[in-house]
Amino acid sequence: MCIFWSLFLRDLDSGTILGKIADYSVAFDNRFYDFRMKSLLDPNFVSKDIVIVNIDDYSLQNIGSWPIPRTIHAQMLRKLKHFGVKVVGMDVMFPEKSPVCGGSSPDNVFSDAISDFQSEGGKVFIGYTVQSRSDDDTFAEAPSELMDGLIDSITSSAANMRPMKVGKFTFPNASLLDSKVGLAYINSKDDTDGIFRHYQIVANVEEVYYGSMGYNVFSHFAAKKPLLKVNKNRTGVIEVNGKELEVDSNGETKIRYFGTTKNFMHIPLYDLLKSSDNDKEIRKLVEGKMVFVGSSAMGAHDFRHSPVDPNMPGMFAHINIAEMLSHQYFYQPSDASVKYSLAILLIGLIILLVFQKFGSATMDLLGLAAMLGGTYYVDRYYFMPQGYELKLFYCFFCFIACYSWTTLMNFSEANKEKKLIKGTFARYVAPTIVDEMLKDPDKLHVGGFKTDITCLFSDVRDFTSISEGLSATELAQSLNMYMGKMTDIVFETKGTLDKYIGDAIVAFWGAPLEIGNHAQFAVEAAIKMMELLPAINEQFKILGRPEFKVGIGLNSGECNVGNMGSDRIFSYTALGDNMNLGARLESLCKHYGGDILISEYTLARIDQEKIKVRPIDKAIVKGKTTSVAIFEVLHAFHPMSINPEMYSLYLNAWSLFVKREFSQAYDICTQILITLENDKPTKRLKEICHKYVNDPSLAGVDFDITKMTEKSGE
Repeated sequence: MCIFWSLFLRDLDSGTILGKIADYSVAFDNRFYDFRMKSLLDPNFVSKDIVIVNIDDYSLQNIGSWPIPRTIHAQMLRKLKHFGVKVVGMDVMFPEKSPVCGGSSPDNVFSDAISDFQSEGGKVFIGYTVQSRSDDDTFAEAPSELMDGLIDSITSSAANMRPMKVGKFTFPNASLLDSKVGLAYINSKDDTDGIFRHYQIVANVEEVYYGSMGYNVFSHFAAKKPLLKVNKNRTGVIEVNGKELEVDSNGETKIRYFGTTKNFMHIPLYDLLKSSDNDKEIRKLVEGKMVFVGSSAMGAHDFRHSPVDPNMPGMFAHINIAEMLSHQYFYQPSDASVKYSLAILLIGLIILLVFQKFGSATMDLLGLAAMLGGTYYVDRYYFMPQGYELKLFYCFFCFIACYSWTTLMNFSEANKEKKLIKGTFARYVAPTIVDEMLKDPDKLHVGGFKTDITCLFSDVRDFTSISEGLSATELAQSLNMYMGKMTDIVFETKGTLDKYIGDAIVAFWGAPLEIGNHAQFAVEAAIKMMELLPAINEQFKILGRPEFKVGIGLNSGECNVGNMGSDRIFSYTALGDNMNLGARLESLCKHYGGDILISEYTLARIDQEKIKVRPIDKAIVKGKTTSVAIFEVLHAFHPMSINPEMYSLYLNAWSLFVKREFSQAYDICTQILITLENDKPTKRLKEICHKYVNDPSLAGVDFDITKMTEKSGE
């Protein structure tokens, strides 16, 4: 990730926070590369093809004028032609006309000198600028004089690099253009950290390409001109003698520096002017070579902060580019550098992790030092000389970050045992249980104890049908939303989550800690669950998913509670007949048409002034021999909570039913069903009353106990 950060975040807007982070990241990597690259420079290298005519402080002092008069430039060109120079690149712009005070115009004198230099195959290039924006400072169309300087190029599918415009106020004046002088732009732009590493070598002006000063001087000097190939992604390569130099979509390439002033022969301008025509040393120095004319004088203010020199004259960017093209001294393709960077990063991390397996801080530190030193050595003596730009800063950052992180983890691991237990078990049991575990780790052992609790079983009705209509992802999202909300209610009411069984929730109250009236807490939790369900279903409706219908059963009594399972894998749960009865009550919700069913044992423990219930039946559930009275708890959305009159009528009908006054109970049930036509307990009561009214032979039969033969009650 660090490597990709360096490659892809460079173009982010520097005004954003992420952009600034990216700028700093790339700058650190570049500075680290600059440091290594500078150590590779050959202090004994001297260019064989390039000589500099230097406008230095010594020359300015003797010439006595700045800018240099164009008549002086004319004298310089005549001298260079006499000594056999092949091509001259002047890192100077001549946009304005020279003032004339009698005699010939200095521009005409300079123009004649250019024409004379070029009359026998030589070439002079002078500068102008290009820019990306189009405004009053640029030409609407490229000047016709540029057409002579088109470079050889091939584009793919009409893809072109970033379009540029020619600067109007830096373009040579008409007098000089009459000489057919060569034109080359001399743009310079630093990186985000203020250092000049990149150089705009070609520029797209109206979908044709023009060369920079360094490119054009070399092109004229070389026997075979470079060829620009533009790719479909608007980047390109410059092909020179079978080797390729990468160019980005701005027409820029990275300068692979040979050096600065010490690595290129130079002649002060004044010494050249005053030299005799028979000066054999100057002829030997410049004959048949490229000559760059530029300023190193302090007063010219043409200095750049480069990786190899913090105060480098600007002309050396052109010079190093020309030298790069001459020797095909190019960087390797960026893809290859990234590939090796990733390989080194991966191998280094693996080795570092192997060292850390020893569990020794000393070994860890030695492993880190070995990785840093080894990687630096391989890069310094193999990859950098070959022109690879390994992202070593990011590799080192990853190595150190990995080491620091694992060391910190190992150092603090001893203090995290309690947090680990709490973070793990809090997902499955109530926070109160986790606190008990932390206070008394012995409670993590397998075993249990008998205690009085209230258990709750909750189940989604027709879940199989619901699951068949949803994708796996949708089903998981719906179930997680429902389970999450319901589990929160369990914890809020001091309950303990026992387990999830598919779409079912099992919980209990009263263990592991005493909470007072656990039945009251449990029934209140069931009511809250039912009252929250409409809001959950409303969210399902928005998502286009089926609603959940839920049944809840509760029972109170003594159960065996504790960690059940093996010493390695166990769960905190409750077991016993009273848990089974709670499960049976939940399964009877659909049979009786109730939302919340409780046993008589739970009813006896709750505050019936705060919680409304209605009797449903006395039943012998599957697996039992004795009957248990079943009651339905009314929540806020229950039809009889909304219509209290119907609730009173139902209680009256049940009272008459118990007294065997079936006819009167039947009439009241009929009255209730006019308002609540879908109330299943009332329908059931009416059917029983109707049965006994119409069959006198049943007068002595037990009428108020139902025997269940199936778990579901159906």
